[in-house]
Amino acid sequence: MILGMCLGMIAAIKLAYPDFLGGAAPLGFGRVRPEHVNTILFGWIVGGEIGAALYIVPRVCQRSLILGELGALSGWAYHIAVLLGLVSVSLGWTKGAKYEEWVRGINLAVVITVNLTALCLVLTAFERRVSGLFVSVWYFFLFAIAFDFIYIPANLSRNAGAEGAVINWYYGHNAVGSVMTGAGLAIAYYVVPRLLNRQLFAHGIATLSFWTFAGFYIWNGGHHLLYGPVPRFITMMGYFAAFGMTLPFVLSTVSLWGTIWGQWRAILDSIAVRFAVLAGSVYFWASASGAMLAWHELTVIQHFSDNTIAHVHLAFLGFTTPALNALLYLMVERGMRRPLIAVLQKLHWWMFVIGCALYILPIYGAAFFEGVGWFQQVPFSETVALRYPYYYLRMYSGLFLIGGQLAMVWNLIYAWRSPALEAVPAIDSPVWLVPGEEA
Repeated sequence: MILGMCLGMIAAIKLAYPDFLGGAAPLGFGRVRPEHVNTILFGWIVGGEIGAALYIVPRVCQRSLILGELGALSGWAYHIAVLLGLVSVSLGWTKGAKYEEWVRGINLAVVITVNLTALCLVLTAFERRVSGLFVSVWYFFLFAIAFDFIYIPANLSRNAGAEGAVINWYYGHNAVGSVMTGAGLAIAYYVVPRLLNRQLFAHGIATLSFWTFAGFYIWNGGHHLLYGPVPRFITMMGYFAAFGMTLPFVLSTVSLWGTIWGQWRAILDSIAVRFAVLAGSVYFWASASGAMLAWHELTVIQHFSDNTIAHVHLAFLGFTTPALNALLYLMVERGMRRPLIAVLQKLHWWMFVIGCALYILPIYGAAFFEGVGWFQQVPFSETVALRYPYYYLRMYSGLFLIGGQLAMVWNLIYAWRSPALEAVPAIDSPVWLVPGEEA
């Protein structure tokens, strides 16, 4: 997480000061940016979501993890693969495709380790001691299925030309969508009721949101190829799938905010709850803005601008990362029964929120003027100069984001080294689930 954010900040600095760190190839923008993307995507998000699944699934299934040793071994192997991927990109050993930079040996290792972990989770769910499956488990299963569905065609096959473009955007969009967002929702559905000690509001609505999410999101990505050299039906399929996504994100918002509603004191008192609420709120806006990007008249102006960068960071910084932050605090305070330093939690919250605002708002502003400038045939060099003030703000946002996450890391290390405040149960009693309504 910290390494990926530092790489992102270096890339941001280079957009404002191109000569930063000199001209050494491993430190050039062309390598630092894919290092940042892959480290954040696979090292922090996918890795964190796999860890979340290993923590959450046994608890909602009321069953110890089956083949736990295999899960631990695959986890270590996965992180070794991510480290090798980072090193290979820094040395220039890539396949030369955006988001698909890692060489096939590393791709194969990632697929094997993720599927071994999925095997442990599936076996645990089959041996559950509750009558049905909590909605988080369904989302984690979708995460595992979608990962193979998009990762293998994009990374373990040879694609070129228009075919390569279609598969690349299908993979790139669903890596953020079906994989990152799906597992992020699984975490949100767990941490919100768990932190508030309440039953999830309208579990049936949450389950319906899952099935509509699974039905529509996997077909997204084609709208990124509007006006490109691909068959029209591909972009139209992406168009309809994007607007079909209004169903799951509205339903998820109803379920999550129905659980949160009325718990205003908890939001003021608990930093973990604040992060969970932030995740649940931003998910709606990130999904809504993503659906709008499939609108042809808007896409022709905004797609090739910084709007796509702002949108994906809205999802990453505003939704997935706060959900993981909330889960980490929950694991320490409720799972491990360890104390946390309240001042560091508050510092983390405010630095993170300020950093998000300094990143996302200026880049959306830059994208607007950039896209409108192109549409009005303003020379490209002038639109580049126009973006400089916004790029400076994005550069400074990294100081707040990294500082906030470092405060959390310091707090977690302190908690890890502190004795437990009380005995730690093997599996938490799901007082926030109503028997017979888990399915």
